[in-house]
Amino acid sequence: MERMTLVIDVAKCTGCRSCQVACKNWNQLKGEQTENRGSHENPPDLSANTWNRVVFVESRDANGKIDMTFISDRCRHCEDPPCLEIGQSVPGAVVQDDSGAVIFGKKTREMDFDDLTSNCPYDIPRKNEATGRISKCTMCNDRVSNGLQPACVKACPSGALQFGPRQEMLRFASGRIEALGGDANLYPGEEHNVLWVLPESSRKYPLAQAPTGWKNYRVA
Repeated sequence: MERMTLVIDVAKCTGCRSCQVACKNWNQLKGEQTENRGSHENPPDLSANTWNRVVFVESRDANGKIDMTFISDRCRHCEDPPCLEIGQSVPGAVVQDDSGAVIFGKKTREMDFDDLTSNCPYDIPRKNEATGRISKCTMCNDRVSNGLQPACVKACPSGALQFGPRQEMLRFASGRIEALGGDANLYPGEEHNVLWVLPESSRKYPLAQAPTGWKNYRVA
């Protein structure tokens, strides 16, 4: 299978959270205990049962008008994933398939969670305290390997999620950036298989920034 890429077009996201619900339904993930924190955003973080979370970003323009932006946050499925290198300590615990999806298996129970998380530039892995298994978004590799779109993409009503062959998606993202103009940019960079088209500088959004030289970001 050729490399596949997911593009998240932030300007088209309406915050409906269909992607968040579809992810839970397809992967049979439990619901979270939620609470009113003064925001429609829930749950407040990724977890072993929440692999995709829609973040609500509130800002004001020069006239004081409130602007809401919605961003789906999840694993970036790095082309050169640090977690894959760490996972070599337990063969089969972390694998990367031909589509580019990075998958955590049952053997992650045998891994050192702190080693794994400290080597993820984006703070993605989460541990199920009951089972000991470490998990995250799989990019629906079980669906993709059978010719289907990821569940989140299938559920998105606004076209904010696009999925397809890598080069095709890179061209799509480039076209969207050109159409948006201004400070529109690609986050976090082409060395990932999940990409965001951001209408403004990535510093505006609560998205983890990879450290300088992130490809060499490893536990000593």
